[in-house]
Amino acid sequence: MEDLDKTLDIMERDKCTALLAENSVRLKKNNIKFTTTDQKHSQAHLDAQYVSYERLIRTLIRQLINIEKKIRLKYLVPLESSRAKRLMANWNTEIESALDHLKNKFREAHKQRGSVEEFDKKIIETLREAKISVDTEVTSLKEKLEREIGASERIQPSELSKFYGVDESVLIDLQLIDALQDMHLLFKKLMDSGCGSEIINSLNEIIQMYAKEI
Repeated sequence: MEDLDKTLDIMERDKCTALLAENSVRLKKNNIKFTTTDQKHSQAHLDAQYVSYERLIRTLIRQLINIEKKIRLKYLVPLESSRAKRLMANWNTEIESALDHLKNKFREAHKQRGSVEEFDKKIIETLREAKISVDTEVTSLKEKLEREIGASERIQPSELSKFYGVDESVLIDLQLIDALQDMHLLFKKLMDSGCGSEIINSLNEIIQMYAKEI
């Protein structure tokens, strides 16, 4: 679903921006803490800044995965291979950019302390581990979505659109997808328990009449 992918891209860009801002705040707090105690660019200061970037990367991967999972399960849209590859490439680019920022800010300080070689190696290893994590998490998400969506009894948003004669984007804008899916699950349970189909049909007709007025 192209529109859903575009929505997810916007949500994920916003999340990246927010996480980068949080990291910036942590860096400033560390600067204040270590400067006021006369430890600016001490090993403890540099270690604290590195830990902040490691936290940024872990949180970025986890929260972007959660966004994809939550929205795709809500609308019962699996993660296609082409999208998965694009996510890996985009997220790896975000991580590389963050580590480049780290390197630009603190490499000179490490050079002055004589720890630049260790610093460079650590960045390379952090990037390697992050890329493995992205690959693993995206692959796992793809498989998990295939299982959960395949086993789901919730009606697809596209089917709701056809059933009620309302464009899918309108249902999304009005935040009706969840309510209609829940209602159809309830109807199914009522039917399974022996409730007369006439009642269910009447309720659906009423909802369809309302939908036409949207």
